[in-house]
Amino acid sequence: MRDELLTEEEMRAIEETYMKAEGISEDILMERAGKAVTEVILEKFSPSRTLVLCGPGKNGGDGKIVARHLQEKGWPVNIITLEHMPIVKDLQKAFDEAELIVDALVGTGLSRPLEGDILRLVERMNAAAKPIVSIDIPTGIDTNSGACCGDAVRATYTVTFFRARPGHYLLPGRVYTGRLFIKDIGMPDTYLPQTTYCVNTPALWKSALKDPQPMDHKYTRGACLIIGNGCMPGAIRLASLGARRIGAGLVRLLCKSEEYPIFAGLAWGDVITPLVSAQEFLDVIGDGRYKALLWGVGAFSKESTRDQALLLLKTKKPCVLDGGALSSFEGNTQELTNHLHSDAILTPHEGEFIRLFPHLAFLKNKAEKAQKAATETGAVIVLKGYDTIIASPEGKLIINANAPATLATAGTGDVLAGLMVGLLAQGLYAFQAAAAAVWIHGEAANRKGLGLIAEDLLDEIPAVLQGLSSFR
Repeated sequence: MRDELLTEEEMRAIEETYMKAEGISEDILMERAGKAVTEVILEKFSPSRTLVLCGPGKNGGDGKIVARHLQEKGWPVNIITLEHMPIVKDLQKAFDEAELIVDALVGTGLSRPLEGDILRLVERMNAAAKPIVSIDIPTGIDTNSGACCGDAVRATYTVTFFRARPGHYLLPGRVYTGRLFIKDIGMPDTYLPQTTYCVNTPALWKSALKDPQPMDHKYTRGACLIIGNGCMPGAIRLASLGARRIGAGLVRLLCKSEEYPIFAGLAWGDVITPLVSAQEFLDVIGDGRYKALLWGVGAFSKESTRDQALLLLKTKKPCVLDGGALSSFEGNTQELTNHLHSDAILTPHEGEFIRLFPHLAFLKNKAEKAQKAATETGAVIVLKGYDTIIASPEGKLIINANAPATLATAGTGDVLAGLMVGLLAQGLYAFQAAAAAVWIHGEAANRKGLGLIAEDLLDEIPAVLQGLSSFR
């Protein structure tokens, strides 16, 4: 499996263990790395005037090996090392004449913003508007967090080794990385430790998806409850359709009796139940036929919203709390945490997250924020965005990498919440359901492309599921 992501510290430990166990020198490993980068360059470019910028460490050593291999292939190569940069007569001319630039300045291990000669070289690289190949990770990007340390190389391609790093997928590193290549340098997978980070792929959860069976009926397929709110009924409709499209056999929508006409004309495929008493609400959410619950979509942040969330959590059923159900606990996070359980999924975007967990606002690493929130609450946290993080109470982290920017439009989060509750109703564990829903959501958006609105996702989901079944 190639889904694992390695932190800087993990990768360094693997290399050291491998070299010691196999009796291989660092020079040999660097030679393999340089050759792997060269292979990518030869695949992607015809012979070009190439400028290789080399720092003083291992990354710079990799760059010198790349330069040698390209020269052996007859490429015109100009090398500028950091230590010799002050004596380069016409630095700008070197950048002007280059058709391709290789970034071998820093790579992993950056701990502070760029400055001095390295910063000047990075600025010239970006200003040159030439294709750039970065070795390991673009100079200026933190390996573990994806943070930009002041300024960073905007790579066209990045070539890394053995496994990718979290910083390749976390923003803004994901943008600076360009297209990522993960190359083999001879280290077998037996040296791979138990890892904390993974990139989201179907290999992590596809075996848990269930195909319809001949003896199924709507309850065995998975029935779920969605709590309706007349303030934003369209959001409820999107969530309901998402749950049904992902395979839930039945969606029952609970609403206030005075709001029944709204949903009766809107949610045609749902069983709509107008509630006239608190006891009736408790009876329905406790009904054993309904395996999963969703609340907060389209709801306002107020005390009654919080009270209903607590009632749902007391059932101990798998549930998704979204939107207003999260914001309603601002200033009362401990009350929420006291009732959460490992079958609960919280789906905050960045703003909702900070309102719920203000004590984690100081953290710069998005994945670390989600991880700490999940371990503190004992629930699955889905910290949404272009680089959505799915964090388990046990500390495991999945970074989603297939979501396009077109998802930044109203209603797409409602569809996502529906996908999650629909998968929970079918028996997936919360961590699985969250990761699967996020990936399927992103893939549906990719299929639609530009012009996407939330409703479009629903029509693309069957094709995504069909594609998954073909290699399941």
